[in-house]
Amino acid sequence: MPGMVVDDVRVVGGSADWTPMGVDVGYAVILVRRGGYVRESEGEEAFVDACGGFLSREGVEERFAYPLGGVDHCTVVGFTAEAYHEYVEPVARTSWQLTTDVAFDVLHRRVLAACERGVDRLEAADGVHQLLERLPPPTGVVRSSGKRPSTQVARRRLVAAAQEALSNGYLTCDLAGLARLVGSSPHHLSRAFRRVTGRTISAYRNELRVRSVLSDLAAGQADIAQLASKYGFADHAHLTRTVRRYTARPPSVLRLELSMNVQANEATRS
Repeated sequence: MPGMVVDDVRVVGGSADWTPMGVDVGYAVILVRRGGYVRESEGEEAFVDACGGFLSREGVEERFAYPLGGVDHCTVVGFTAEAYHEYVEPVARTSWQLTTDVAFDVLHRRVLAACERGVDRLEAADGVHQLLERLPPPTGVVRSSGKRPSTQVARRRLVAAAQEALSNGYLTCDLAGLARLVGSSPHHLSRAFRRVTGRTISAYRNELRVRSVLSDLAAGQADIAQLASKYGFADHAHLTRTVRRYTARPPSVLRLELSMNVQANEATRS
């Protein structure tokens, strides 16, 4: 694809300490598929997880921290300067942060699968362009007017701690349990989360759960009952209903669309 390249990037065993501040050397859209980390750039610090990503531009200073450890899975769409100015900058941007919905995430994962399959360059290129056309506007930090800066900082740190907990496997926690984990009352956490992110904790957790299911389906997982238990759904039917509500597809269809192993087996049988 002229001016663009799509890579599946995995960061293994990052540290919770900040990396040294560095200068980015390229242009890219980074979309997180699993895991999460903290990025500081252009005066903003935020936890980036599978509900979004960020924009990277040449010459911008940035640093990272990886409080979850483990492995972070990201899709990196890299650009030449000319392609970035053509495809990314036309959307008015005031922040490097991206927040995506599940429909965008499904398209993103389908594009990655097409690129990895590598059998139809036209299909892959068309998918990347569709993805760029649907690139969401920047979110930035939701700031409450009349609040002291120290209050805003404390609120954002509380929300980031909750996001870290959810991304670190606490998807089956109820509100009270999550509040205990981050040292807050349920009411204060619920209100702060909504004010900072624009979403309820319940909605955010559901999106993370669905995206976790998508990651496992893309890896070839076929046991839906096991996925339901793993991610806190009541049962197989509850998971299927929730996934359908967010994606308009059942898990079996998504597994076929997103998994390289399943596609390879289907091609062999045909």
